[in-house]
Amino acid sequence: MNNETFGITFQYAICLKYKLENSISIERIDKDLLDFFISSKIIPEIFRGRKPIEYLSDSKKFTSPFIKRCPHNFLLTNNETFSVRTFQGSGKMFAPKVVGQAGDETFNHFFGHLTTKEISRNNFKEFCIKHIDEMLPIIVDYALVSDFNCWLYIKDNAFHYEILKRDDLPELTFDYKNFTFTKPTANEWVESNTIKYKGKTVLELQLQTFKAA
Repeated sequence: MNNETFGITFQYAICLKYKLENSISIERIDKDLLDFFISSKIIPEIFRGRKPIEYLSDSKKFTSPFIKRCPHNFLLTNNETFSVRTFQGSGKMFAPKVVGQAGDETFNHFFGHLTTKEISRNNFKEFCIKHIDEMLPIIVDYALVSDFNCWLYIKDNAFHYEILKRDDLPELTFDYKNFTFTKPTANEWVESNTIKYKGKTVLELQLQTFKAA
């Protein structure tokens, strides 16, 4: 089972639990996992003190010419937004919503103010290497774009979760000298480039599909 099936099955289980209208195809659902989600009681635990009232993933709400898909999964009773990220293992690498896997036009919309030149495939590598300290706060901002951001993962054959509240996100700044690249020059960078901050992997940039993940 891939992570997409894991994630969409969890979203479907939430819709069933709270009787939310949705257009999720049953063919995308793992029925055994669905039963496991429902019987585990993990859903009411995650939503304790808050209740989803609308499924947003396939809606046009919160979209714009540069945000093609709704960046949130659920709307709560107090008009706050809630999103879920699922991981089958301990690793938590994912493409940030909105700015992850962005095309040229969208990438320039969100990062173009960092340079005087238009960003294209020809200068994408040089731009990222030069401006990574300014890019990362924007990427983190959109990674936690919802009011509540839930990370659900399996560890030791049990469900575990963390809920990150957007209001708790501090003002982030990064010192450029603490960044390292597996491909420190544009010539060495063919497709992917892993970026570390103080020795810890924080980002993987890919040119092949023009995405930040």
